[in-house]
Amino acid sequence: MSDDSGQPAVRKFYDSLAAHDPAALRDAVHEDFVLTLSPGLPLPVDREFRGRESAVRNLWGRLADGVELHCEPDRLLPVAPNEFVVLGHYRGDGWRAPFAHILTTKDGRLLSLRQITDTRCWPELMAAS
Repeated sequence: MSDDSGQPAVRKFYDSLAAHDPAALRDAVHEDFVLTLSPGLPLPVDREFRGRESAVRNLWGRLADGVELHCEPDRLLPVAPNEFVVLGHYRGDGWRAPFAHILTTKDGRLLSLRQITDTRCWPELMAAS
C-alpha cells in the first residue's frame, strides 16, 4: 500500500466539516473510522462511534437545524507518517472552545479522530431526534 503523509486526507476532512456536507464527510473518512469524543461533552450522543456511517449519521447528521457549530483548525502538526495533532477551536453563537484532535489516516482517508476539548466552554447543544 502506498500512502503519502496523510495531510491531504486531514485537510479534506476539515473542509468537509466546514461545508456541512454529509456526502463529502463519508468520502473523507475511512469505512473503519473510529471517533472518540471528550467525556462531558454536552451533546446527547454516544462518546464513541465505530464506522463511517455511525459517525456521519449519529453525530454530524443529527445536529438540529439552527445549531451553530464550526470546527476551525488552526495548526496541523505531523507526529509520524499518517499521525497528526490538530489544534484549533470550536465556535458557535457567542461561544468558543479550544480543541486538540489526534488523527490517523489510512489509504488517503481519516481512520481515527480522538477529540480533546474543554467541555465546560460548550453550551448545551440539541441534537435532532
